[in-house]
Amino acid sequence: MTSRTRLLLALVSCAAALLAGLLHLLAPPPSGYSAIFAPPWATPAAAAVALVGLVLGARHPRAGVLLGWAGVVLLFWGSGGLALEGFRAFFAVTGIPAGEFADVDVPGMVTRACSALAAVTTVLTTADTARAARSLAAPAPRWPRYLALAMCVPYPSLKLYWWLGGTVGRPEGSTEGVPWMEVALFAAGALVVLGLTGPRASGRLRPLLLAAGWLGSTAALTMGALMVFGTLGQLLGLSDGPVDLRAGAITALVAMTYGSWLAVGVALLAATLQAQDAPRTRRRARRAAVGAA
Repeated sequence: MTSRTRLLLALVSCAAALLAGLLHLLAPPPSGYSAIFAPPWATPAAAAVALVGLVLGARHPRAGVLLGWAGVVLLFWGSGGLALEGFRAFFAVTGIPAGEFADVDVPGMVTRACSALAAVTTVLTTADTARAARSLAAPAPRWPRYLALAMCVPYPSLKLYWWLGGTVGRPEGSTEGVPWMEVALFAAGALVVLGLTGPRASGRLRPLLLAAGWLGSTAALTMGALMVFGTLGQLLGLSDGPVDLRAGAITALVAMTYGSWLAVGVALLAATLQAQDAPRTRRRARRAAVGAA
């Protein structure tokens, strides 16, 4: 896929997110489970910022990159909770009994899906703009590998602590089973990061690793955005938010633990972009070496 094609996809995706967000503003105010998500104006505002960045990128790369990344952050805020909402849609479509968990805010889900798609396509185009602004390829930083591996620990550790009988921060009345799914998901995430930042990123597993990186980073970012930006929005009075602020420091600690999803998503996204760009980086480095000789 060429840079021009990625730019076109990003423009179309952001325009769709802008339209979906504006239509969502006409719907009744969010209620029920969707009340803790980003306010309806978040997605159209984010899409507008991203569109300006995409248009400016060709003539003013620095401004385009700055606005592009700002738009990405806001778009992921607008998509917050989409991964969780996917489970609701699954139960709603299949008819498997799940009580209130089968209820879906369809207009909100469409808006959040458009926001996530716009975020991913804007990431690709903004990365292209940032890359073009660099004259030589710099060595790939190692922080995505170490940050992702470190942030894969807090969430499953919290679940294991609750399963073993810990009560600090555990929702009242909840019973915790063995957290097989949580441990498996974050273990798989760690393996994907190791693959993306190791020699296998250029081997036969490259397509599978890139697909897993994009899927995993998008899911982690939407869940992390729900917790981190949702809590900030709650503190600022913008939305109901996902935590009970009356519980004090314990709730803040649990919120930070759940917020590790956001850090995992950022690191996994950075590792995926590095792996995707690795062949081009090697070619540029070889050309630079030949030119210097």
